Amino acid sequence: AGLVGLGDFAPLPEFGTADVAACARALDGVAPRLAGVGVADAMCAFDDTVPDAALAPLRCAVESACLDVEAQAAGTSVAALLASAPADAVAVNAIAADERDASSVVAAGYRCIKLKVGAATRAEDVARVAALRRAIGPDIQLRLDANGAWSEGEAIAFLREIAAYAIELVEQPVAAGQLGAMRRVREAAGVPVAADEDVTGVEAARRVLEALAADVLIIKPAVVGGLRRAMEIVEMARAAGADVVVTSAMESGVGVAGALHVAAAARVVRACGLGTLELLADDLVSDALRVVDGAMVLPRGAGLGVTLDATALARYAIAPARVVRA
Repeated sequence: AGLVGLGDFAPLPEFGTADVAACARALDGVAPRLAGVGVADAMCAFDDTVPDAALAPLRCAVESACLDVEAQAAGTSVAALLASAPADAVAVNAIAADERDASSVVAAGYRCIKLKVGAATRAEDVARVAALRRAIGPDIQLRLDANGAWSEGEAIAFLREIAAYAIELVEQPVAAGQLGAMRRVREAAGVPVAADEDVTGVEAARRVLEALAADVLIIKPAVVGGLRRAMEIVEMARAAGADVVVTSAMESGVGVAGALHVAAAARVVRACGLGTLELLADDLVSDALRVVDGAMVLPRGAGLGVTLDATALARYAIAPARVVRA
């Protein structure tokens, strides 16, 4: 009794999810059916009431809150509910725009850097990649994220040109939905390909794997509909010989904590995209998720291990809190 579970949703319409208003309306409708039931029954009630896949971020938030309560009641972490031997910390990547940024984050202990490409000219992006590699040296991983900016031919030409710079992987070189083109880029370019915008759920991930379109799946629990669905995709990917990376969807520390528990449960080896809280003006949790030497440490304590900051919550609330009873 008295346990409080946390979940948050930060919809990403570019991934096909509904917006905040739609998620809020759906939550009002389903909340009375979630009171007083366990996680499995709560999620069955949610799926019966809210079948729309576009509401995946809301589903993730509800499941997160349920798992948080269940783990607290059991005196264990959410990660330990998801898997028997979770990791204590997860490597995370930093994002750098230029060699000055890159040198700074390497000095802070990060071992993997992500560079956004595709918005500049090909020559400019090649020069940026070369400059970053020179700045960070040969031992730091360098990954690229094109966000679907290129055509198949552009992707192959660019990736061949920068092959000498030891690129760990390139995320979504062509637009989502072009799995045949993704496979051909993967086969021709000599750089591992990661699917991101194409991984919108369990079945979408299965299609990517069946098309041989990616070496790595980027898994956002909020986009795929929850922590357990994220774990299902991890298992599916590994069974198919693919690797995984877990990332946030620009949530507060509550949502990032959920993604961290997934990555820890899955014991993901590649650096995960969880270091996004620094991109926000503020956070809603009082216990900061720490990055030490390029790794995010799993919070101590039961459940998600994070606590809402009441002052921050009051500052950023756009409507009064509501209590919904069965």
